[in-house]
Amino acid sequence: MWLRRIIVAVAAYALFAGGLATLYVVVQQDGRSAAEDAPRVLLSAGASAVTASPSRRFDLEQYRGTFWVRYDAAGTPVAGDGVLRGSLAQVPFGVLQNARAAGEDAVSWEPEPGLRFAIVAQPFGKGSIVAGQSLHRTEQRIQRTGLYIGLALAAGLVVVVIAVVADALVVQRRLTP
Repeated sequence: MWLRRIIVAVAAYALFAGGLATLYVVVQQDGRSAAEDAPRVLLSAGASAVTASPSRRFDLEQYRGTFWVRYDAAGTPVAGDGVLRGSLAQVPFGVLQNARAAGEDAVSWEPEPGLRFAIVAQPFGKGSIVAGQSLHRTEQRIQRTGLYIGLALAAGLVVVVIAVVADALVVQRRLTP
């Protein structure tokens, strides 16, 4: 009988943990997908409107807003405001090829360790245009969510242990004459 109660407690905790894991995955995927919204909004203004904006440059190692870079048919950056190490940002050529073939390509891009962006590429004339945004804030929110879920799992485990111990004490009291 006591073993059955422990099995029920463990099963309940497993369901609780599975629910939290599902919640984490949903929040993580929603946050990552939402990171593509700002680049898409920038591109929705029309590639010609984006490229007509004043010539300002953003160092992507520190900048957390949206940026854009236009590429020629060979994949060489020719205009834009997103700069890495002093030059216009160079995304992988495959992203540009996929955008030309499918009409759009949206990926996570990591030009160097710890520097990640949500980018959206679209065809533009004979080349392509890419708009992007840093994933820094999105990943911070995901880490915070992971911490909260970890704390909830720990609290749930404490509740299960207390319930099992309390049940054992009640059963022991009933069995003692």
